[in-house]
Amino acid sequence: MRVRVPLFAGVLALVAPANAAADDKPTDAEITSDTSAQFYEMRSPTGETVIARRRVTTTLGVAAYDLLDKPEAPGGPTLMFRARMRYDADYGGSTEETNVSSYNRLVPGFQRGPIDLMYGYVEGRRFLKGWLGFKLGRQYVTDALGWWSFDGGQVKLTTPYYFAAELYGGLEQRGGMPLSTPRYERDGVWRGDRTGYDGPMWPSFQPNDVAPAYGAALESAGFTWLHGRLTYRRVYNTGESNVAEFANGLRGNAPYTYDGSRISSERIGYAMDGTLPTLGGVKAGFAYDLYVARMANVFASVDWFVTKRVVASLDYEFYQPTFDADSIWNFFQSMPMNDLGARVAWDPSDRLGLSAGLHGRVYRVQKGTQDVAGTSPNGLADANYYPSSSLDPMGGANMAARYHIGEGSVGARGAADFAGNGDRLGIDVFGDRTLETRYILQGRAGVWQWNDQLRPDRDATSFQYVLGAGYKLFPRSTVLGEWEHDMNRISGQRFRVMLFLTLALASR
Repeated sequence: MRVRVPLFAGVLALVAPANAAADDKPTDAEITSDTSAQFYEMRSPTGETVIARRRVTTTLGVAAYDLLDKPEAPGGPTLMFRARMRYDADYGGSTEETNVSSYNRLVPGFQRGPIDLMYGYVEGRRFLKGWLGFKLGRQYVTDALGWWSFDGGQVKLTTPYYFAAELYGGLEQRGGMPLSTPRYERDGVWRGDRTGYDGPMWPSFQPNDVAPAYGAALESAGFTWLHGRLTYRRVYNTGESNVAEFANGLRGNAPYTYDGSRISSERIGYAMDGTLPTLGGVKAGFAYDLYVARMANVFASVDWFVTKRVVASLDYEFYQPTFDADSIWNFFQSMPMNDLGARVAWDPSDRLGLSAGLHGRVYRVQKGTQDVAGTSPNGLADANYYPSSSLDPMGGANMAARYHIGEGSVGARGAADFAGNGDRLGIDVFGDRTLETRYILQGRAGVWQWNDQLRPDRDATSFQYVLGAGYKLFPRSTVLGEWEHDMNRISGQRFRVMLFLTLALASR
């Protein structure tokens, strides 16, 4: 970690105030960093090494607040800057997996040490007498449509009439682009940087290009007990897309491609949540995919404050997979699922907390062949198995308890899941303790059993334990090490070592 100290100091010098002794209000600056390293191997039952992992993940965040020259008036405008970068390396991967000329080992899109900008933006609040807010740069949007990231601008007008309007636009963050990750793309298409790839090589690995996007939202503002947000977003695909796995004879070895601007996704959603302090709370929402004209997600949750120490809850969620408009998966049936849960949390005292829950899931599956016009009979339906019911249920339960002892705690959590094609159940016990406010000790042990009706020979009972020790360097900054040992008859003995470093530096 010593090599990062000059970097921390340099960034701090950039964001720290140059006029701290001046009459104007100084800038608040902060640097945060989280680093984790893990080393382990996954082996087959014969003992042969299948995959080795030497992962190092580190993030570096900087923030500067109160960037306006004039002192902030109560409720007046503010300007800030925030950014965080991530380095997520896997030195266990072979260099041949990134070598385009290594046809037998290449993993398209794999990077041994990718760097991405998680977010980096300038944000203004309460300008124009409180009406105007804005963001410029790479930013997140979190609402009923899920987590999403783009590079661009956002403008928000907050009115005194209990509502706010928001417009944003830019380029969706996509893998294969500079300082980017594919985490926020729609599922169903394998994209990335095809630099160095021959035309017929890995045609399923699609070339990436910019993805223009825009969105709008209306939400409530000013209510302390109720919030609602209606949101709409459209994203476009640009550039070439391979539409076949085979070479086009008219173009040599190049595959068939389509080129032009087209929809990637178009969705609309709404979410609301409300709370009455003495009664309870409610959350509900939906996300509708306009491209495939299909409901993608519906959820609802009700919490009842039975007493000051008891909360009972009911949850429901419907989820059906939807995909990027370029994906072939849009032409196949998907299996939607319905989840239903009941939870209760009880805190008999300030030290003891108990919780338990029941949950169930129902898949809707295909009962027979699809009735597609023009399909000729080929006898394939007779060779396939279709269940007698279109509903495939599963269910289970979970329990947890935690007891606080000074600067530490002990607890246990267990879960059980049962279905027609298998089950899983087990329990973990854990504890942690901080000595003299700086020395950290922690541990966990567990026993889990599972069986798979489709592969009865893979049934097993697994035992694992984790031991950890750490040290608090100063507030919000710790170093921690963990040793993990897992064992079962399928994979034998597995070991993992993990190291964590968390730093937070502030200046004013």
